[in-house]
Amino acid sequence: MLFKILFIIAAIIIVWIIIQKNISEKYTPENYIANGLSKISINDISIVTYNIQKFPWALKSLGDEEISNIIKSHSIILLQECFNEAYDSLEKHYPDYHICRGNLKRLNMMNSGLVILSKFPIIDVKFTEYKEANPWSFDYFSEKGFLTASIKIGDKCIKVVNTHLQSSDFYRYDKYALSQLEELMVYLDILRENRDEYIVGGDFNIDINDFNNIMKSRKGFEVYKDMIKSPHKPTIYINLTTSHTSNNYKEGYEPFIFDYFITNSLSKTSPVVINSDYSDHNPVSSFFFLG
Repeated sequence: MLFKILFIIAAIIIVWIIIQKNISEKYTPENYIANGLSKISINDISIVTYNIQKFPWALKSLGDEEISNIIKSHSIILLQECFNEAYDSLEKHYPDYHICRGNLKRLNMMNSGLVILSKFPIIDVKFTEYKEANPWSFDYFSEKGFLTASIKIGDKCIKVVNTHLQSSDFYRYDKYALSQLEELMVYLDILRENRDEYIVGGDFNIDINDFNNIMKSRKGFEVYKDMIKSPHKPTIYINLTTSHTSNNYKEGYEPFIFDYFITNSLSKTSPVVINSDYSDHNPVSSFFFLG
């Protein structure tokens, strides 16, 4: 009996991994193929980053009104923890968006959970896995890394990067998040040297104040300090004793700004926090224009 149970569990895991590996990395809207052009104005470049806490066992839908309103009111959307697309795909709910994902590259339980949606054409997509992740955390069962989409806006092509660094349950940040951050910054150094225009967003799992203090010791930080675009309000609240999280203040919970942007394109407005009960994070929205 035990053998049968173990066999069934193993079979389910294998099927799940196969499904994860076969989820489409890139989706192009049919109407875009038919028309051959994007009808979106390059003056309408709004961007939002949102950790949607959408695990495979979550009952909420990607088409729920709350998240739908956030997605449909922005030109570029960066999602983290979007883990259940095996049975609730974004194409079904948002067929007019260009979509790319960091799908499963090796043997693991879940992909990166990183998704980029865009009203502008996605020309190319690449997922880069971080070299290290905390083996004693739930994060180890997903592929930590950053997803890069080359997006064509007018006659320019910009790099849009989505990331989700290592989480920490009982501390302000995990040491593995620091090594992952350095890998990301090395990649940004290359983009800067190539004079690529880029925008990075995501759930950094490092509060913006800690981030700035950490980065002060890094060579080249003077170049980046003016590129960091952060809201002034917390994006998540955490009880570091219980590791419980909330998008609203609760007694015993500390405020953190985990969600922000790094960009060498000029921001039209300071990023703002959107109140949303869809997740334990609140999304962060901003506007930008190309230099």
